[in-house]
Amino acid sequence: MGARRKHRLGIAFALLIGAAVPLVGAAAQEPGSKPAVKAKRAARPSAALAQPAATADTEVARPAGISLTVADAIAIALRDNRTIRSAYIDRIAQKFDLRVVEDRFTPHFSINGGATRQQVAGINTTSAEITPAAIALLPTGATFGLAWANHMTDTAGIVTRSSTAELTLSQPLLRGGGVDVNMAPVRAARLTEKINRLRLKATVSETVGQVIFAYRALLQAQEELKLAQASVGRAQELLDINRTLITAGRMAEVDIVQTEADLENQRIRVLEATKTLDSARLQLLNLLSIDLGAEIVARESTDPARIATNLSRLMQIALAQRPDYLGQVLVVEQNKLGIVVAQNERLWDLSVFASGRFGRETTTGGGAFVSERISDVTVGAAFSVPLNDLRREQPFVQATSTLQTSELQLASIRQGVELQVRGSFTDVDIRWRQLEVARRAGHLAARAVEIEKEKLKAGRSANFQVRGLENDLRSAESQQLSALIGYLNALTMLDIQLGTTLETWRIALKD
Repeated sequence: MGARRKHRLGIAFALLIGAAVPLVGAAAQEPGSKPAVKAKRAARPSAALAQPAATADTEVARPAGISLTVADAIAIALRDNRTIRSAYIDRIAQKFDLRVVEDRFTPHFSINGGATRQQVAGINTTSAEITPAAIALLPTGATFGLAWANHMTDTAGIVTRSSTAELTLSQPLLRGGGVDVNMAPVRAARLTEKINRLRLKATVSETVGQVIFAYRALLQAQEELKLAQASVGRAQELLDINRTLITAGRMAEVDIVQTEADLENQRIRVLEATKTLDSARLQLLNLLSIDLGAEIVARESTDPARIATNLSRLMQIALAQRPDYLGQVLVVEQNKLGIVVAQNERLWDLSVFASGRFGRETTTGGGAFVSERISDVTVGAAFSVPLNDLRREQPFVQATSTLQTSELQLASIRQGVELQVRGSFTDVDIRWRQLEVARRAGHLAARAVEIEKEKLKAGRSANFQVRGLENDLRSAESQQLSALIGYLNALTMLDIQLGTTLETWRIALKD
């Protein structure tokens, strides 16, 4: 009991500190509106699913524990789910990669130097050098360098010192030159950053979807257990009626055997539902990455409202929100930058350069002092013209092929998005109709059982007729529950297909 109490306290604490998420589903209300549907928070089951209390021998199977709404489950998953946490850890390296590429045009500083001492033919020579330097790449492709070289040599008492500023500049005019070519790596890295953010959104959305489906599986398992317990109660009630009729001499004793067997079958159903419930609970706890021994109970409304949808509006939202489609659009843009770079690679090498060395050198020792000014300037041009090097054509051919392939993939993804959205749109509509029919069927089946029981008490019906109607009622209840969960899951799936899961649940990516 102490361990169970600790589990409950742990989950209660997690719910207190977890982020509160409004309970909103997915679908467009009307053309021009964003798909959204507010789900009711009441834990009350629908009228058709409300059942009598379980008998004493099945009360142990009734779920108990910390109440957990779907919003609570999502909040815990956002904080503790390992997949989401891993995705955020990956973002640290990804953002640093962008910083490295954007640092491309930032001047880089360094300090180089050293000292040596050597003896040759009995003459000792000591030398030392230190050179602070800076080099910068300009968006035009030019490379600018600045260094301050300080050198000292002491040979047999004769000391030579020099201090010079050295400047270099090189500007490619064809290959490697131009703002578009030199900015392409930075622009591609920024597109990659956008793609990485879309992947993070997709990862979080998929995980949230998995949590919602697992939560609904737990909810369905709980309702199945309630239905099984209610079936036990009705079977016990029928058995009591049979015993009353036997006592009154209105029923043969052999006719009660099938009723007793039916009661035992329903008790087996309770045990199976209990096992399914435990499995669903473990699956949800595993996704939430919390203690698998925690006792949790899904507390959500099982009485959803119909959500109106508009196909054309849904398609517009999907193309504006789907991470996979938007990511492929960015991939196409990256490949277009690759064409720019590959075209530049085909050009000749032609560049101009200039360098200058300015400073002073002094020599002292042996009673002499010599000081000389250093002023050296060099300018020039260089070119290289390949005549039959196919390697320069290879990047362009590959870049063109990659771009065309990515455009085909974009068209394929777009059609896939439309296919999925159309399928989810139809699924939502059909499942709502199934739910309506299942509700009516469940109500009529329950009414038929009650009427037949009254007729049995009055001697106007047979025991097998009541049992047959009980089987119909159990089937109708299961169909109604499956239709209910199916409709809720269809709304969640539509939300995933639209790419609006985070917006629907008001989840902000803290990136």
